[in-house]
Amino acid sequence: MDIGVILGQMLVLFAMMLTGTIVYKKKWLTEEGANCVSKLVVNVFNPLLVVSGVLGDTDAISADKIVGNVKLVFLYYAIAIVVGIVLARVLHPPKHLKSIYTLMATFSNLGFMGIPVAKSLYGDEGVVYVSFYVLIYNILVYTYGMSLARRAAREKNGISTNEKVPLSTSLMRIMNPGVVAAVLALVIFAVKINVAAPVISLCDYMGNATIPLSMIMIGVSIAKADLKTYVKDLRMYAFILLRMLALPIGLAIGMRGLGFDRVVFGVFIIEMAMPIGSVIGLFAKECGADDDYCMKGTVFSALASIVTIPIVGMFL
Repeated sequence: MDIGVILGQMLVLFAMMLTGTIVYKKKWLTEEGANCVSKLVVNVFNPLLVVSGVLGDTDAISADKIVGNVKLVFLYYAIAIVVGIVLARVLHPPKHLKSIYTLMATFSNLGFMGIPVAKSLYGDEGVVYVSFYVLIYNILVYTYGMSLARRAAREKNGISTNEKVPLSTSLMRIMNPGVVAAVLALVIFAVKINVAAPVISLCDYMGNATIPLSMIMIGVSIAKADLKTYVKDLRMYAFILLRMLALPIGLAIGMRGLGFDRVVFGVFIIEMAMPIGSVIGLFAKECGADDDYCMKGTVFSALASIVTIPIVGMFL
């Protein structure tokens, strides 16, 4: 892919982040308002963007492409889990941050940032492919991710986090609007359901609001962060170099020529280059782990992605 195209799109997204930083610092968007917008993005706009991706022209998406995408989705999570375990050892973080690093390396920002970037680079076709990642992500993060967060809490202060979570609670968490939207999108695509034009317009208009609003919310996180302390964390630099540059570039080079469709493979590599997911900070806070460090990783990696994603794109 042309590096200029990716760089241009990332600069547009960065401008949206900067807008979020400015409006928060000027108090045009309050803390309470930011929380409400975040809930709207997660529960309304982002799910509608996933659905809108299959309501357009999907004739270019063949069965072979879907099969290839499914293979890469499972490969993605297998690699992410292994890399999360390895990086937590290679980077030698303090004991209370070991599981936090596993969390950060395993769960990237496939929702708030992954979907908008895929939409910007590959259009609706890219969103369709990402919906498969989102579906598995939600299942994995509320099971393995929550388990890691509870372990991180034990590493931090020894609190009791071994209690069993009721199956009904786990199922309720997994069956969130993002998962429902991903399943609905896959059903619509597979069955070729004809949807009324007004419904298509509604999903399209509201779904497209995801991109600026999600970037604005990342900008709000940047505004609240103490960036001076972030730039001194050498371990975080190493994490970004290994997880967000070396890994996706190595995969882009090593898997080149294996016969995957260009867009399917491009989505796989771009999703592998995403920054740290914001949801893990919420899990860490809920379990009593170091959520401040999670927020540091989320903000710092989001800023770094403005540079790292275009670099990764040079190898597609």
